[in-house]
Amino acid sequence: MQDERIREKTFLLMVPLFAIAGLIWSILYYYFGAKTSAVIPGGYGVISFISLLIFRWRKNFNGFRSIQLALILLLPCLLHLSLGDFVSSSAVIIWSTLCPLGALAFHNSKAATYWFLLFLSLLVAVFFLENRIFPVETKLPAYLVTILFVMNIAGVTFLTFYVLKYFVNQNELVRDKLKQEQALLAAEREKSERLLLNILPTPIAKRLKDGETVIADEHNDTAILFADIVGFTTISEHITPDMLVKNLNKIFTHFDKLAGEYHLEKIKTSGDCYMVVSGLTDFKSEHTKRMADFALAMSSSIQKFSLDDESKCDVRIGIHIGPVVAGVIGSKKFSYDIWGDAVNTASRMESSGEPGKIQISQKFYENIKDEYECQYRGQTEIKGKGMMNLYFLLSKKQDVNKFNIH
Repeated sequence: MQDERIREKTFLLMVPLFAIAGLIWSILYYYFGAKTSAVIPGGYGVISFISLLIFRWRKNFNGFRSIQLALILLLPCLLHLSLGDFVSSSAVIIWSTLCPLGALAFHNSKAATYWFLLFLSLLVAVFFLENRIFPVETKLPAYLVTILFVMNIAGVTFLTFYVLKYFVNQNELVRDKLKQEQALLAAEREKSERLLLNILPTPIAKRLKDGETVIADEHNDTAILFADIVGFTTISEHITPDMLVKNLNKIFTHFDKLAGEYHLEKIKTSGDCYMVVSGLTDFKSEHTKRMADFALAMSSSIQKFSLDDESKCDVRIGIHIGPVVAGVIGSKKFSYDIWGDAVNTASRMESSGEPGKIQISQKFYENIKDEYECQYRGQTEIKGKGMMNLYFLLSKKQDVNKFNIH
């Protein structure tokens, strides 16, 4: 579509230039007594300007182009015959070559071929019809014939170069604009990619882009962590919204950074609650240990932050491990989430825990007990689960091997 507009715009520029040239040639012929010959280029100039007005009214570019190409082809041939032969006409028929060239530039190669064959046919016909159709009114001076030779060659060359230069410049402008648009599109695509990867795990994002519409995966061994900020509701009632959001963003950004370092998958935040899982994606080896390390790092670093810029923060953390179903829900504001009894149990581990401590289920404890110090809390009534053996995760055990003396 853009290419067609350039072709149309360039052709509309070319026609007035040809018309002006026709009027100049008409004046020269008339001045030197070749009145019949003067009518032909003069008539072309007038007809061209009239056809431009009709085009502005009717907007039929295809018809306008065909009429102009026919005039450019035929009128130099008639002018040639009215002046005598190739020499006395100063090779004015050279203007007809602009017809197939114009068709090639402003229509298509198939149409240009037809116009070129027609040009060759007329060239042969003109050769045999010289001095047989029009009586020679006057013989132009030799110096004028020479000047017109130069003018015909120079005129055709100039107009061809000027029009093609304009055509090429317009295409280059379009290409430059297209490159800019492509660069902007690539930047927007990259921004969308980053945004998508901020919402979804990389493998899930790829599957969505590949056309999957329903994504639901079962995972039999997933560690789930819930954490919330101790005293959040009370503190939030006494500080400004700006301060609350600013400081909460600092805390969660720090948690996001830790989750990335330990190759865990953040699922979501809700208010002051932070949810992260391990064992869903590519980093499944020793994911329970990485979850334990993450929880310890979270617990030890939280006191560097404050919601009210005065009192230090603390978190309550709960962890459980078990089977879950993970998938994408929604079609617009879609989200990646997990479901299952293990998720509910992990949430209970957090809500029934104690401030500043990491409460873990016995099942999670069994996965890490050999490498981590844990404290048995005892049996506790958990809503919907009954009595459960619970533990507090305290620290990572020291590697005794590094203290051996050989």
